[in-house]
Amino acid sequence: MRRAGLVIVVACAHAAPHPPDDPVKTELSQAEAAERARHHDEARVHYERAVASAKDAASAGLAHREYAETLATWGELDQARSHYEAAVAATPGDAVAWHDLGIVRANAAIGDVPGALAALQRAKTLAPNALPPRRDLAVLHWKLGHRAEALAEYREMLQLDLPPRLREKVQWAIDQLSSPPRASAPAMPPSS
Repeated sequence: MRRAGLVIVVACAHAAPHPPDDPVKTELSQAEAAERARHHDEARVHYERAVASAKDAASAGLAHREYAETLATWGELDQARSHYEAAVAATPGDAVAWHDLGIVRANAAIGDVPGALAALQRAKTLAPNALPPRRDLAVLHWKLGHRAEALAEYREMLQLDLPPRLREKVQWAIDQLSSPPRASAPAMPPSS
């Protein structure tokens, strides 16, 4: 009786080489760790290294956006604005960077209201179902006295999937903007 032999073939494959660490993500991770430890100067060094080591548009956009976000939390709004502008130049489809650029432009020392409105509008165009760009456009228009524009933004928000409490706030804003303004105590946009 002849037995069929079982042949076992063992492939001598080498493990795929690990891709080199992404220097931008490594620096950003170290910056965030330093920031959590409240070592702001160390975090700044890592953010600057992340920006400097970015070799492609996506990495540059990420590095600039992350650094800008931290600069904004530090109150360095003019520097944050510069980094957000670099982020949207590198990655023009980044709705979050456009939104945050709009907020910083509105609040920076020089106050660029037209630039803030344009950036928020761009964020809204890129992310039509996102609440933050619409909300912040509505609030900025309201603060500027552009009641019709604010009302239009709040009405558009009702088309979004909003939690009941937020829907109530949006409806309150619509009611306030639909009524004639009161001279003695003008209603202000609700805080989010």
